[in-house]
Amino acid sequence: MKDKINSSFYILLLIIIFFSSSMKSFGQEKVNISAGIGLPELLNLGLRYHFLEQAQIGICFGFMPLKNESVISVSGDVYYHFAGLSKFSVRRPWYGRLGLNYLRDELNMKIDKFTYFNMRIGREFHISKGSRIEIDAGAIIQLSYEREGTSSIWANFYPSVMPGVGIRVAFPII
Repeated sequence: MKDKINSSFYILLLIIIFFSSSMKSFGQEKVNISAGIGLPELLNLGLRYHFLEQAQIGICFGFMPLKNESVISVSGDVYYHFAGLSKFSVRRPWYGRLGLNYLRDELNMKIDKFTYFNMRIGREFHISKGSRIEIDAGAIIQLSYEREGTSSIWANFYPSVMPGVGIRVAFPII
């Protein structure tokens, strides 16, 4: 399973690099790629589609490079931009973000699986037309938890509400 995840990650990375190097960027881009770090997204790569005037929908794949442990994350989010002005984009820099996240942690003889609902507020800092740094923070609410394998005293000690934070660099590809 770990080899499949690693292979899929590298294939996705190559596709993103290929498309980003062959596309021309526009002031109001339709598709973006991003790379970042966050909780629960981990180290991540994302793809986002801009629709309507101030809305986006995106998917993100993350992992944590730990020895003898496999931690992956998949999330899907909707962004709505609602305040402020930017000289590089018609999209407003302040946004709200709602989404779902799946986190899977495999270590030794156990697999923990989590599903979270996340709510965040964030800000884009445009570097140039389309290129930006994004920072957001809010809360993630645990919707489900499942453990496969050996159990321990800590098996049910995961908080149901935790902080959700992230920072990303994003670039247009289309």
